[in-house]
Amino acid sequence: MVMVVAVPATAHAGRTFYGWLQDTQVMPERGAEIQTFISEENYQGPANNRDTTWWLAPAIGINDQLELELPVQFAWDRADGSPPRSNFVSYGAQLKYRFVTSDPVDAPDFVPAVRFSIDRIVIGPRDVWAPEVDLIGTYQSGIVHSAINAGVLGIVGPNAQNFEVHTGAGVSIETISDIRVGAEIFAELALQSDSSGDWVAIGPNISWSHGRSWLSASYGIGIYQIRDAPKLNWGIAF
Repeated sequence: MVMVVAVPATAHAGRTFYGWLQDTQVMPERGAEIQTFISEENYQGPANNRDTTWWLAPAIGINDQLELELPVQFAWDRADGSPPRSNFVSYGAQLKYRFVTSDPVDAPDFVPAVRFSIDRIVIGPRDVWAPEVDLIGTYQSGIVHSAINAGVLGIVGPNAQNFEVHTGAGVSIETISDIRVGAEIFAELALQSDSSGDWVAIGPNISWSHGRSWLSASYGIGIYQIRDAPKLNWGIAF
């Protein structure tokens, strides 16, 4: 159960200017895209735990405010004194709803969105699920884009229920040739007494859009219980 609780914590993606933060962008109606990310969490501690996650999902625009994703997740973890392990971790579904139109002419400066997801955990004990809800807000002012996230992830099974908060904020500034740079802070914090998997990181981010493809990345520098947390997101539309 310890591994099950730890692994799904990074399972969030979607079109974004940021590395770890959710954005309010959604696919256009009837649009389709393959989205993926690779992330690492290199913890501080005597075991030097290092977790690498690969997440992959098709994204479908149901309308210009609602997006459906069907993700699968794989993980590789290793620690001092233990052999590395690779696993198919989970599959699931998630919906992101943007409360205002995606039309750039009519869209307001502040955009709220909500994301619901449910993942079936396929490693560890049977009948373990990972529901998550995230509140997302973005604000656009000229070339400056900012985002704030607040969410709760649960790991719910017949023998245990664990919950953690995912929260963060960041800024992204347009420069040249569809390149944006900025910074972000992100945290994963358990709501129960065991805080061994808690971490907070802050660092720079960069994003680039080119035709039907986009990418974004950040390098989180640990400020609490983690050395670093890099993450790369990528997508290509059909």
